[in-house]
Amino acid sequence: MLKGLSSRRSKRRGDGREPLVGEGTSMTMEASPSVIGLHPIGSLSGAGSPGDTPPCTQEPPPSVLDHLSTEEWNYRILAVLAEFLGSPGVDSLSVRDELRRWKGRVGGEAGESPDWLHQYQQQVEKAVRLHFPSPPPECSPQQQPELDTYLGQVKKVVQGELLRLAPVLKEAGLLGTLIDRYHVHTMSQLELLLQSNLNMDQIFSLLRWTLKTYLSSTVLGHPDVSADVTAVMDMMLLADWLMKAKTKALQSAQEYVGGCLKRMLEREEEEEEEAGSCDQSDEEAFIRLHLDITQCLTGMVRKAGVISPSFRKETQMMCLFQLHTFLHRFTAREKKRMTGGKGEGEERIPHLFRTINTCIELRLLAMQLASEAQADGAATVGLLEELHTQARQKLLDTAAHNLEVSLQTYFKRKNTHMGKMLSDLKLLLKKLPKECGAHTVVMDALYGQVVSLYLKQLLLSNHRHLERRWGHIGQQIEGDAEELHKVFSQQNKDLKKKSMLLLKVADVLSLTDEDALKLTCSVLLSDFPQVREQVKKLLRWRGDLSQRQVKAVLDTTSDMYDLFQQLPRRRPLTLWWCCACI
Repeated sequence: MLKGLSSRRSKRRGDGREPLVGEGTSMTMEASPSVIGLHPIGSLSGAGSPGDTPPCTQEPPPSVLDHLSTEEWNYRILAVLAEFLGSPGVDSLSVRDELRRWKGRVGGEAGESPDWLHQYQQQVEKAVRLHFPSPPPECSPQQQPELDTYLGQVKKVVQGELLRLAPVLKEAGLLGTLIDRYHVHTMSQLELLLQSNLNMDQIFSLLRWTLKTYLSSTVLGHPDVSADVTAVMDMMLLADWLMKAKTKALQSAQEYVGGCLKRMLEREEEEEEEAGSCDQSDEEAFIRLHLDITQCLTGMVRKAGVISPSFRKETQMMCLFQLHTFLHRFTAREKKRMTGGKGEGEERIPHLFRTINTCIELRLLAMQLASEAQADGAATVGLLEELHTQARQKLLDTAAHNLEVSLQTYFKRKNTHMGKMLSDLKLLLKKLPKECGAHTVVMDALYGQVVSLYLKQLLLSNHRHLERRWGHIGQQIEGDAEELHKVFSQQNKDLKKKSMLLLKVADVLSLTDEDALKLTCSVLLSDFPQVREQVKKLLRWRGDLSQRQVKAVLDTTSDMYDLFQQLPRRRPLTLWWCCACI
């Protein structure tokens, strides 16, 4: 009998139409061929020519369906679902009607058989493998386009099949298995990709696609399936993969950043060996190191931020650690250069200036990374501040040497003026690029250094000789102070007027009234407490004050200085002095 049915079935399928279930149908289904033949493929797919439909493709009479047992109904529906899952062209409305008849006939027993559920799951898995795209044969670092294309195909398949099948399967309570099988298969493919030879960008792309595309409102988060996805999807499977992907992404990013920073320093050393020093006339070369470092680290943080805020924070901490590692080697090299005498005299000033600027810029970067990652960046900032202080002092000492020689000549020789010193100063300042963060810092420090050198050489000179040369020493100092400020303000108009110290010195040398002298010295020390010893020498250097007058001025100045230190900073000092004088 089975052979006869099989023979008749083969003849009826001679018109070229696809069978309801492929050759891989289970043995249980083969045991009920009459059940399989009850459902016409033509009524589901609309295949065949009008008027040429074989008798077997017609809908079975209701009396035949009414006499089917629950088991026969289950296997009939399994055949319908197998074709529906595997063939996008099957009419979903016909399948829905068939499922409704099934539910109406068998009621609560519909699909509850473990054997039936197992075979349904097999059909779903078969359909998933059928529709799922094959991954790139060998996903290598050079195949980013192939990876992106593959991920796009996965999205299209998962999205398309879930939305195509969801309306029918959800009503029948069968959607959960479909979602679960597609999710498990997708994660298995992502795992294979993760284990392949991917570069950093590819790993980031894979992680970003999973979080931003796969879980988005267009795929698993689509309103038509999101509730069912939440109910049945294995979240631990996803969480485990995300953890592995995040770890591999951070490791790959760390290797990339560390390699970039290492190559940057090696390039600096190679160029230094070839050229002797950095060409400071080339603005690009001057800012290149800190700019490259900043772009590398901030670019990495930006990539991580696209994936997730927490991943961005971890990436920032990794970048801060790599920056700290880099700075150990960088600071050691720069300190060796400063103490080893490489580059003598003013030739080393541009490189020192560049080192200061690099420290300032990288300090800002380190503080930003530490702040946003809520991490402790004190050690990294400390390395930069220490190097900044040493480079700054070395620059000031180097610059001071020639300037001090010019000032010595100015104060001790006849027929000399400040033109030589100012010319040397302008030539020195011209070497330092203006458009950088270190310019204001260095100009301010250098301005203060020159003023201190001026006062030092003034006190080492002979008052009588200067008086014979200049006539009125106070007026000459005032003119020099204005010339000096003019030179520095041309470099940076926002600089504080450090030459005010020299103007106050000129006042001290010009005043003859003892009370006015006390007031002026007290104001001078309040504004410039670092010159307390020089004020004592200045009063004696004048030569026209008695020991009693010098002592009286110094005592009053000391008392008023202590009083000023206790007052809130800062009301105009002249108001306090008015009260004191009363």
